[in-house]
Amino acid sequence: MKIATIRSRGSTDPDHMSTAIISFQCNRFARGEPMKSAIKYLSVVFLILGLSAPALAQDNAEQFIQDFGSKALEELTDQSISSDEREKRFRSLLQEGFDLRSISQFIIARHWRSSSEEERKQFIQVFEDYLIQRFLPLFEKYQGETFQTNGIRRDAQNENLSWVKVTFKRQQGDPVNTEWRVRNQDGSFSILDVRAEGASMALTLRDEYASVMNQRGGLSGLIDALRQKLDQGAFRPD
Repeated sequence: MKIATIRSRGSTDPDHMSTAIISFQCNRFARGEPMKSAIKYLSVVFLILGLSAPALAQDNAEQFIQDFGSKALEELTDQSISSDEREKRFRSLLQEGFDLRSISQFIIARHWRSSSEEERKQFIQVFEDYLIQRFLPLFEKYQGETFQTNGIRRDAQNENLSWVKVTFKRQQGDPVNTEWRVRNQDGSFSILDVRAEGASMALTLRDEYASVMNQRGGLSGLIDALRQKLDQGAFRPD
């Protein structure tokens, strides 16, 4: 068990992920309000430990989450840096710490197989932009939280996959229990999914985006819809 407290300075492997279904209606996406019940918890998760720096070999997945979650907070909660610099750091850490290609492949499911490589790249880019618009503003308001890692749960089907158990203790409100799906690939770790209070980010988005693709004619329709919402600033936290 490991506990860390961070203070602000200056102020999924797709083949083995769970197949549980979480239902969200497409019309909520159209209003710019996707996943509100899950986002309540996932916002807290990303605020505290949502990003990871490039993964060097660590003893285990738990150490990876502990060390690089702390590093991300140190870099992103610095109140002396500009908004542009914070976004630059956020994007760099996101690209290096999360396996965005594997996450994207899982989220869009069968549409990945039928899409061109150019469409895949476009989706990964717009998905990354969504994560930045949704979660980056939270770091600007961060004041200090505590997170505690509580061991790992190995994947029974793949020895390279683990769920890292993490509890977040907020200054106000009840603790939030989360699990982080981490892959170890030759000593280099990457995040595939985050589950908060039973809600999986990857599964939630997979269900949400499937509804949009069914209504808008596939992956290109989803990409256009996400770009439109991004232009409107619809994913910024309230």
